[in-house]
Amino acid sequence: MQKWLSALRALTVTSVLLTQSNILAQGATIDFSKEPACQSLTGTSMGGPAPKSPRLVVVRYLGSSNHEIAYRNTVLLLNAHYARTPPARPLGFTRDDVKKVDAILIGHAHGDHMSDAPYVAQHTGAPLVGAPITAAQAMKMGLDEKQIMVVTGRGGEVKKFKDITVEPMLGMHGDTSEAVARAQTAAYRSLLAAAALTRTPEQEAKARQEQGGSNDPRITEEGVISYLMTFDNNFRVIFRDTSGMETPGPGTVAERAMMQKIGSTDVAIVAYSILVPQAQTTTVPLVRLYNPRYYLPTHHDEVAAGRFDTPMEPLFLRLRDELPNVHPISPLYREPVCFDTQTKAVYVGESARDPRAGSTK
Repeated sequence: MQKWLSALRALTVTSVLLTQSNILAQGATIDFSKEPACQSLTGTSMGGPAPKSPRLVVVRYLGSSNHEIAYRNTVLLLNAHYARTPPARPLGFTRDDVKKVDAILIGHAHGDHMSDAPYVAQHTGAPLVGAPITAAQAMKMGLDEKQIMVVTGRGGEVKKFKDITVEPMLGMHGDTSEAVARAQTAAYRSLLAAAALTRTPEQEAKARQEQGGSNDPRITEEGVISYLMTFDNNFRVIFRDTSGMETPGPGTVAERAMMQKIGSTDVAIVAYSILVPQAQTTTVPLVRLYNPRYYLPTHHDEVAAGRFDTPMEPLFLRLRDELPNVHPISPLYREPVCFDTQTKAVYVGESARDPRAGSTK
């Protein structure tokens, strides 16, 4: 009898374990509350917790057009422009806090996209990936050529960084209106003067230095790279740090070919800036082309160059009306946005700034 009861208990335990395993196999979502990376404001690249679940992707917005993506034991940085001159809001970290990176993917060579990238690459040993113009600028800024991976985005350049597959595509820079930029800069400085916050000559010089990058006019058509990142379960994230398009659009030839091949993405990170006239008419078609489940805006915040914050409501309202299946998310700096690659569930790290959740450092 005792042997029979022991066998029955063992069978019961085995059945429970198998049932739990089957539930997970059928698509139970990650318990995000038990993922330290989803409860912290400190990025994995800066010594914060890495994802525990092999299905977890954590995306953080790091200001300007910068993002961190952490997945398993892999960390990618999308662009690197971290210097902030008042009145631009501090990010809560500096480039010296970045310690662990597997690759830095640069969208294009303007200073507000790559000014800190060569420094971070030198201090972490991470390769810098970008177009030929980006590579030339990185070398001018002191980065060894051996640490640079040049891509043209014209196809056949699949890169593998541990558990993340990256496919570069040639993009196009947004058509910034010089008149709009001048008017906005003048208004911005008038606002500072009215608030008695005018920068000193030293601060102005520092701001210019912090914009270190290339102004090569060829960037518009030759220097922009979009990146498609593929994770387990074919979970896909696409990154485009400017909203220019070829004619006829949307997107470029390379991007349209990619989307014809894969059909959809899970997350689209696409630039949206008031400096580009009629920005919605370029951002929305790109989002439509990428056909994502979730949209994260980028390059929409105030920076030292004199750019105002771009309001998200007009864009999000248009997305709701025209693309109701796309869910927009606009996180705060460093806030974890967590995705389950299997169930496609998302968790925005609200608890990371909830005082009841304790310290986030």
